[in-house]
Amino acid sequence: MQSSCGYASAVGFALLLGSPALAQNCYQSHSNCFTFGPPEGAEAAKFNTENLLQLRSQRLTIEGDLRLRVRSGDAPNSEVYNGRADQQAFRGRLRARFQATEQISALAEYNFSETWGGSESYSDALAGENFNKMAQFYVAAEDLFGFGDRWRIGRSEYILGNGLILGSCDFLQRPGTFTGAWFAHALQEHQFELFVFDDRGPLQALHPAVRYTGGTADFVLGKHTREWIGHVKPYVLVGTSSGDEFTTPPANPTEEDLWIGLDASGTLPGGFAWFGEVANRDVNDAEDRLAWRATLTKELEWFDGVVKDASLRVTDAEGKMDVGNPADFNSAGLLHQYGGAWRSDLQTVQLGTRLEPGLGITADITLMSLNARDAAVQLGKRELNVVLGRAFPSGIYASIGYGIDNDRRQVGYGALTLNF
Repeated sequence: MQSSCGYASAVGFALLLGSPALAQNCYQSHSNCFTFGPPEGAEAAKFNTENLLQLRSQRLTIEGDLRLRVRSGDAPNSEVYNGRADQQAFRGRLRARFQATEQISALAEYNFSETWGGSESYSDALAGENFNKMAQFYVAAEDLFGFGDRWRIGRSEYILGNGLILGSCDFLQRPGTFTGAWFAHALQEHQFELFVFDDRGPLQALHPAVRYTGGTADFVLGKHTREWIGHVKPYVLVGTSSGDEFTTPPANPTEEDLWIGLDASGTLPGGFAWFGEVANRDVNDAEDRLAWRATLTKELEWFDGVVKDASLRVTDAEGKMDVGNPADFNSAGLLHQYGGAWRSDLQTVQLGTRLEPGLGITADITLMSLNARDAAVQLGKRELNVVLGRAFPSGIYASIGYGIDNDRRQVGYGALTLNF
């Protein structure tokens, strides 16, 4: 898998929402499920609303997306595979962005999800129970008090540690949204951020709210290192045990944990882009957990540009690293047998390449070795994933994916997505 932060992911089918809440740790690992579809930004025809709308805001932008997603899983009767259920889900989202003043803006996002008759439940699309609520509602401010300060307050998506700790799993229809406050400030080219938020889980989750606080930084070092080390981003997350919903002992096992992490990226001689991350979870009254990943990517133009790049990735985790949000779908394959690389005691080695054979089609092929240890049951040692995608002139983005392991567990995905 390649390593890129605003680049449409090669392996999945959901949409990128608005920018994460001042997050310095955006998805650089390119395999997580925050941007599994076509990038937003395509200009649509504008309608003249002069004398039709009276707004307090200086500007109103309305946008959204629609997606139909189907899944089919299968495995021999002799092999255990929890993902065999067929699912058909529809989701529509509508976002309104208000520019109240030159410095203050607001976003409101409405989310509707449902399953087709006979489908298994699917994250925020529950069988017989549609999700029909506000998913995000926040205010953002630039230079609010005149010293270059930036704020976001309300319910917002947020990314921390490239999805290893906090993330948004749009492909599984579990966008990670949190109610809180974020403060960011720049010192020359470097960025710093402090935050506090409640985690009530993504949309349909029912667990009690857990309050966290922490901070991030982004040190830009490229001009001092010939871009060999471009960015270094430390972060910390602390469970505060705060809130009226808790009793002693803690009602949620993460509320007293501490996460410390660091990720870094750069470009080596020869055009090799690298990305690495390490994080430690200090678990209250239990053994600590460590996770890391490293990716090396080389852009190519082989066979008249058909082969675009090749990459090598290695991951290792000593157990569940996140705080309850399934942020790493496909980090350990489309079969999703282990719940992702950061939710299992799992090692992976992944070889990937992107092809552009023509007609606007992209093809991403990944071959991986999976090594489950200790608490994780071994469910396949090798897996092959193939994902095809194409944006059509009509505006529809179509994507299909297929995964199979050495025990012939199989999964297929299909999605049609429209940004508007």
